[in-house]
Order: sequence, then structure tokens, then C-alpha cells
Amino acid sequence: MSITRSPDTREGPGTGAGPGAPRGGLRLAGLPVRLTPGAQLLAMLTVLASALILPDLAPGWSALGYLAATAVLVIGFLASLIVHELAHAVVARNHGAPAGEIRIGFFGGAVHGRHEYATPRGLWRAAAAGPASSLVLAAACVGVTLGLAELDAGRLLVVVFTGLAWINAVLAIFNLLPGAGMDGGRLVQALAWARSGDRARGAVTAARTGQFAGALLIAGGVATLAFGYLGGIWLGLIGLAMLASSRAQAREVLAITAMAGLRVRDVVPGPGSAAAIPGWQTVRSFLDGGVQAGSTVAGSTVADSTVADSTVADGTPSLAASGATAFPLRDFEGHAAGLLTLSQLALVPADRWDRLRLIDVATPLGQVVTTTVDEPMGQLLARLSIRPATPAALHTAGHALVIADDGTPAGVLTPDDFRRAGQLGQLADRRRAP
Repeated sequence: MSITRSPDTREGPGTGAGPGAPRGGLRLAGLPVRLTPGAQLLAMLTVLASALILPDLAPGWSALGYLAATAVLVIGFLASLIVHELAHAVVARNHGAPAGEIRIGFFGGAVHGRHEYATPRGLWRAAAAGPASSLVLAAACVGVTLGLAELDAGRLLVVVFTGLAWINAVLAIFNLLPGAGMDGGRLVQALAWARSGDRARGAVTAARTGQFAGALLIAGGVATLAFGYLGGIWLGLIGLAMLASSRAQAREVLAITAMAGLRVRDVVPGPGSAAAIPGWQTVRSFLDGGVQAGSTVAGSTVADSTVADSTVADGTPSLAASGATAFPLRDFEGHAAGLLTLSQLALVPADRWDRLRLIDVATPLGQVVTTTVDEPMGQLLARLSIRPATPAALHTAGHALVIADDGTPAGVLTPDDFRRAGQLGQLADRRRAP
């Protein structure tokens, strides 16, 4: 699955790093590195596993020794993930893909998967770089382990570096599975693309291969369980995940193909600062005041005329009458500040309506997928597949905030708009067909 970055420069965790990415912190090969809360949770789980396993594998050491060994394991584990993603990013940059932030989460990193490559060669080289770097690290850890054993440096150090060797070997092998979003799946996609000359056909082939591999893993897990080995449960779960993600990729590729030729401007109304609602407004003020006539929300313009039972006290349309499900917010300068949905409003207790402002409830701009009116719809749809970085962003998953060149909001694309765009693309295809 090849995904590109947002054309907006003020990207955040939900859209990928761009020129507006946070400066400072750890930088490797000129690329910023960030550990998300998911990576911190992964580190804590590693600490817990080390506390349970190390005393059994290397008994007789002091608490301080086990603590130091655990620190080496945690740092080595996170460093292995960073090196894996750094290899992807550096090779991708060498093949013309835009450099971005290396972000490590609970499931590792996936930033390199959002790059768009001009040729299949760039895709397969970037995909292979990660597993290759992990195998190199595994070999280096094996060498250190043999050296420590030769020097009789102590069983605890040997266990630590043996563990790091296994971690990197598993990281390389697991990523080579031909599932959607995994390095093996991208290698299959590059090969199919090179043979057919069609990028979309290569992506569909990779998705179907991932489904077949997932089914095989599920069958293997069931067979393993039948022979009494509980490890088959994990094999089956991995197969289910591969099967589901590959099916999702196939649907996504078909949807992107259907939207070929469509741009955001073809689906959403033109730019206009009237689309936004003041972010400093309280929840009660917004609910009581309704949606101002003429405002563009969730891709549709609120009509000036309303029926009597669909207006609030001052005659403006109510939320029900507006038909909107998402509302762009603006700051004092009129620039986009975030995205608010009805689902977020519904979670606010009534006794807090007077204290909370809309910006406190909404998803901040940095965690919203943003776009411009000139971006191709297929490219935008691909970026929407990125996992939300925070719980707040879950409410705006599948939405895109359209931003004009001057930073003002130009509208909102909702999941319904994307479905409509796919239907428009299919109709346009049939009109072009002989």
C-alpha cells in the first residue's frame, strides 16, 4: 500500500511529518525520530517480560544487575525498531520519496509505507531495506554473544544479546510475510508492478497474495492446535490479521482506482472562511445558537430557508436541520483550528456544556488529515488508512479537512463524500468507455 503525505505543510501525527513537524529531539540521518505512547507501552511490556524471564535464564545476579540488563534490552529493542524504519526512510529518500518523521508505535513504524514511488525498483528497495537492516543487527548481536561467551563475561550479558539477536531475526522474518502494509506485501506489489507495468494491478495482486497467505496461516494454526500445541493460537491470529488487512487493501485499491481523475474540488464546495465555526465558542452556545445560514459544513451548504420547527430561537438552522455531522473550527485569525463531529459533542456531559469550548472537545488540527482542493481523491483516500494517533482522532477517522492556500478551512469531506466520489468515478469511467 503506497501512501503519500498531505500537501498541507502543517501536518501532525494523523497525517505524517512535514515541514511543520516538531523540531528538536532525536534526529538520525537528518530525520526526526519520535516515540509515540504506543512505543512507551511496548517498552513497559518489555520491562515486565524481562523481569519475569531474566532471573530464570540467568540466576544468581543482583537486582541492580537485572535492572541494567533490562535497560539494555529495552533500549536495544527500541533501537532495533528505529534502525529498521530508518533504513526504509533513507532508501525511500534516495528514490525521491519525501523525507518525513520516523514514528515508532506499538506495532513498530509504518511511515515508509505512505511513500509514493515512481518505479517498482524504488518500492522494492525501500521495502527490503528494513528486513535487511534487522538481519544485519541480528548477525551483529550473534557476534557479540559469541565474543562474550568466549571472554566468559557472564551468562546475563550472553542472555541479553541473544535476546536482541532473536528480536531482530523475528522482526525481519515477520515483516517479510506477504501481508498488506508489511514489507513482504510491498515486495510482492513491486514484483507484480514490474511485471504488469500497472501500479494498481500490482497492489491488487499483493492484496490477494496476502489473503492467500493469511488463509494458510489460519489453516496452519488450526492444525497446530489439533496436535495439542497452543502456539497455533498466535499463528491463527496473525493469519486473521493478514486476511483482514489484505481484504481492506484490495477494497481500498479498487476505490482509489475508481476515483482516478477526481480531485477534492470535484467533491467539496470551493474555499470559504464562512465554513468554520469559532473554536472558542462554548458547547452550550453552539448547541443553542444552531448553525449559521450560509455556512459550509461537512461538504454541504446550510440553506438560508428553514422550516419553523427546524430553527432555534433566533431563526438560525438547528443541528438537525443542517444535516451536518462534522464542523471545521477556526481560530481568532480565521485559520483552521480543528475538526468537530457530532459523536464528540454527544460524549460531553450536559453539566459541562457551559465550561467546555468547542476546541476542547474537537480533534486538534495536528491530528486531522488535511488536504487542499487540488489533491487527487485517490491519493487522499490512501492517506485516510493511517491509524489514528490518539483517541480523539478516532472520531474524525475517515474525515478530511480541506484547507485553502491562506490557511482558512474550505470544507470537510466525510465518509459519505468518499463513497459518493467513488460512485462519481465509476460513472465517469462508464462515460469514457466505448
